[in-house]
Amino acid sequence: MDDLEFRRRVFADPNTTDKDVTEAIRQDSEKAQLKSSLQGLDAKLSQAVKVPVPDDLAYKLIWQQATAEFNHHKKRSRWFIAMAASIAFVIGITGTVIYQYQPVDMGGEALAHVRHAEMELPGLPVEVGLQQVNAKLAGFGGSFSAPIGDVAVANYCHLNTTLTLHLIMNTEQGKVSVFVVPHKGRMSMPDSFSDEKYHGESWSMMKADIMVVGDKNADLEPVMKKVKRSITFSA
Repeated sequence: MDDLEFRRRVFADPNTTDKDVTEAIRQDSEKAQLKSSLQGLDAKLSQAVKVPVPDDLAYKLIWQQATAEFNHHKKRSRWFIAMAASIAFVIGITGTVIYQYQPVDMGGEALAHVRHAEMELPGLPVEVGLQQVNAKLAGFGGSFSAPIGDVAVANYCHLNTTLTLHLIMNTEQGKVSVFVVPHKGRMSMPDSFSDEKYHGESWSMMKADIMVVGDKNADLEPVMKKVKRSITFSA
């Protein structure tokens, strides 16, 4: 084997054990030294790329992305609030305006969000697994210990200005939404709420309120039982 062919072979694969390469290094110490140095370099490169990945990296990345989206939404909301405040001030100049801050009606917010999602989200044939749901819920310090049913969608959304986890489930009663709403500010969370098309129920837990919403005549009890039995939050 000539020197050019030898170099081509060992640069392509420093650890090659081809018979003709082995015979070449046996007969020529310089070739043997070249192959040995390339093997050492290859080993160092392999070690350098073996960077350990933290077990919770996926959860952290998902949470960082959701937080960035929330901050963007919050800044935009402040602009609208400032505009509304200016308009209210102008109205106050021409008359007596009494304004008192009222707690946000989260039941109404959830119903409006379900109506909007109904128009935009088609039926999805692929079930979202428990691991994917828990990856989203981990940002709120919670997890499900067991599947709660056929989850078609698991995404963050905003109810008013509160970052919320929204699960859409396929059930015998049709599509049922589950909202996990972290405790924040002065939120009005009714035990039950409804409009002309949907109705919902809610309950409070250690770190979040849970809201379940379905069609007007849907029986929400089976989904509520599964969620209550499975969901937990860290201290």
